[in-house]
Amino acid sequence: MNKGERSPSIPLHERIRQFRWMIPPLVFLGAAAHEIVLLFLANPGPGYPLWIPVLLYGITGSIVTWWGLGRLAAFSEEREQAKAELQAAYDRLAETHRQLLAMHDIGREIASAEDLQHVLEVAARAPVSLVDARGSTVVTFDERQNRLRLDVAWGLSNTYLQKLHERLEEGIPMERCKTCTVLSAHVDSNCPLFDGLQEIAKSEGIYSLACLPFGRGEKREGIITAYFPTPDGPPENHLQILNIVATEIVNALESARLRDQHMEAIYALEHLPEQAPALDALLTQILDITLMGWNVSCGVVFLTEGGQLGTRPAAVRCSHDLGEESLRFAREMARRALVDAAPYIVPDTQHADAPWNGDVAPIRSAAAIPLVAGQDVPGVLVMFSDAAGYFRAHHAPYLTSVGHHAGLALLNAQLRSQVEYLAVVEERYRLSREIHDGLAQTLSVIGWRLDRAAMLLRKGDHPALEKELEDIRQELRAAYLDVRQAIDGLRLNIHHPGGLYAALSSYVHDFSQRTGIHISFEGEGPVNDIPEDVGVQLLRIVQESLANVRKHAHAQHVYIRLRHTPSSIELYIEDDGIGFDPRQPRHRSRVGLSSIRERAEKLGGTFTLASQPGEGTRILVLIPTRAVGTTGTHVKGARR
Repeated sequence: MNKGERSPSIPLHERIRQFRWMIPPLVFLGAAAHEIVLLFLANPGPGYPLWIPVLLYGITGSIVTWWGLGRLAAFSEEREQAKAELQAAYDRLAETHRQLLAMHDIGREIASAEDLQHVLEVAARAPVSLVDARGSTVVTFDERQNRLRLDVAWGLSNTYLQKLHERLEEGIPMERCKTCTVLSAHVDSNCPLFDGLQEIAKSEGIYSLACLPFGRGEKREGIITAYFPTPDGPPENHLQILNIVATEIVNALESARLRDQHMEAIYALEHLPEQAPALDALLTQILDITLMGWNVSCGVVFLTEGGQLGTRPAAVRCSHDLGEESLRFAREMARRALVDAAPYIVPDTQHADAPWNGDVAPIRSAAAIPLVAGQDVPGVLVMFSDAAGYFRAHHAPYLTSVGHHAGLALLNAQLRSQVEYLAVVEERYRLSREIHDGLAQTLSVIGWRLDRAAMLLRKGDHPALEKELEDIRQELRAAYLDVRQAIDGLRLNIHHPGGLYAALSSYVHDFSQRTGIHISFEGEGPVNDIPEDVGVQLLRIVQESLANVRKHAHAQHVYIRLRHTPSSIELYIEDDGIGFDPRQPRHRSRVGLSSIRERAEKLGGTFTLASQPGEGTRILVLIPTRAVGTTGTHVKGARR
């Protein structure tokens, strides 16, 4: 034995049993000593048999002492055994307590996991912290490539992980693990996760593994694999613990997936207003996004008008036919959500309020979401599931968020429809005013001139008649151009393959061809990034300006420049016509300038007019980008 090493402790009952063998000699020696003392003190005389009492006391004393020490040894052994059992029970209790604490910590971390990756990391750590596994991995099934994919690993060495990763990269058909029923394997077995890794596994003290499948319903999506230093894997109680935790992890993975889907749905709904679809298409998009986000296949949307719910759904998506009873149930849920201005959830229709309990099969769970936009609730969305308990009270925050984003998108679409309708009405009014002030009066003048031409014909004044007919021809040509301008105004839009720049170029080219007026047009900056509603107004300003040039300026050349900078949108139009005095009262022929000013101010911009008799006319429309919400990105614009 080396110096400093302590010999193993001998149990007390063993020491007592060893000591018993020393008792008979000691008893006999004691008895002999006792008799000798008595012999000298009492002096019994010669012939006294000394050996008889020594033998008697020695035998009886040895027997009694042997028996007594045996009982004491037995009692000590029982006590030590009880103490050992108690210590073992305490150790097991302490281990169980540690495992329960670990399970509690894992459950708490799973419950607070922020995303799917966090849940997978907890799943990988669980076997190591709970049952002293050497390491663990989370392997999922790649359906697209039909292979195993290593998502997370814990406790394994970098060398082992590198070899495992290389093995998986070589391609292990996922069906080998997807359909496996053994769920445990020795290092020398044909398990695909040990194939080619036996030697490195043994060198790192890994001799078995246990697999814990997880997935949705009966479908496996992956496995949690725990590696152990024993050939037979973990004991049964450890497997039970792992199965319990695996169940919690599976639920957490499902919750994390649904949470991710919910957030994706909310994100998609948040960006719906950017797409500006028609109202019907928007309702369908809202319904499709929400149903996909909640992984259900049935839902309806009811619109409101004047605070009242519509009698029929405005949009329906369902994998099966919804009967009238189900639609009445959906409308009643929508009505309650509208009244409360909060999600109304029925976890199980079998226990719902009468008269709906059990009468709306196959609907077993439902949720109604008010689509809220400020103080308005333009609609209510109702979702159904055939699984009881699918929608629960703790889903209310997500449902509320969905309702606010979808409600805002819906309200924006309704407002856009109203704005577009008002814009159409406004353009019709403007067009009617232009026809009244222009074409109608021109035709009236032509009628008067025809009467005068008839009178000149009766008088036989042929020179005056020829001049009058020429004037009528000019008036008719002007009327034709006014009609063409009105038709172009009805068809004018910026939906051109080349964007706003191409639309303006096309219009000024056509105008130049019809009138013979030479027009130069150029664009500076990212002209095509100008918002559509602003672009339409700029097109109409150009149209009305060119109409004024044709009618009144007698110009030969027109210069147009559209410039888009980060701070402003600038439209400049200059002609070399006869000009006019802007200080003089405007007459009917210059009513188009008022229309241009109205359009500029409607966009939050300014209108500047500069002209002098004989010096042409210059128009500047300046619109700050902050007034129209443009980004002003520095993209090189087209230039002519």
